[in-house]
Amino acid sequence: MIRLEHVDKVYRTARMETMALSNINLEIDAGDFVSVMGPSGCGKSTLLNLMGLLDEPTGGTVVFAGEPIDSYDDVRLARLRNHKVGFVFQSFHLIADLRVVDNVEIPLLYRRMSGKERRRRALAALDRVGLSSRVHHFPTELSGGQQQRVAIARAIVGRPEILLADEPTGNLDSQMGEEIMAILEELHRDEKTTVVMVTHEAGLAERTSRTVRLFDGRQVN
Repeated sequence: MIRLEHVDKVYRTARMETMALSNINLEIDAGDFVSVMGPSGCGKSTLLNLMGLLDEPTGGTVVFAGEPIDSYDDVRLARLRNHKVGFVFQSFHLIADLRVVDNVEIPLLYRRMSGKERRRRALAALDRVGLSSRVHHFPTELSGGQQQRVAIARAIVGRPEILLADEPTGNLDSQMGEEIMAILEELHRDEKTTVVMVTHEAGLAERTSRTVRLFDGRQVN
């Protein structure tokens, strides 16, 4: 599904150059559940951004669904992200003055779809994560765990083939973190969704099919 071949990522300013990733070779197959681990600042989030087509490598090649994407323009990349990739972030990134159901509908606004169909899909996604009773609430009226469930519903409402989760339990207590992990496992098992999850928690990583480890921007396994 996604393949990174000899990928480097360098961030440059007028005064310095930072090597975020160096010579990454990684393949994610359809149906995988992969965790990414490593100390803070080792390049985990950068790796996820490259896999999710949010950023471009400085060197090497990113291959998505069998095609190198280095020749894609911004419009084609945006369309590919919107239809194929779902994102879950540690900080939720919900819009505070929109109701839960409206937050979940946002990715569908960029598709040719009726308002009725958008609403139907958003309600179904919220039901999938157990929030049918909170659809008309605002994010500030929810707990952290419930907000992360909304974020997952937003990520899956477009029926993506791959879900990229950047420390989805990082801001939650252990009980709420377990609930979020259980939802990711259910999506992987029941919907056959490919999941790549960045985590600092070894116990969560052990529940995935394999773990990729980074250190100082390099892949160490």
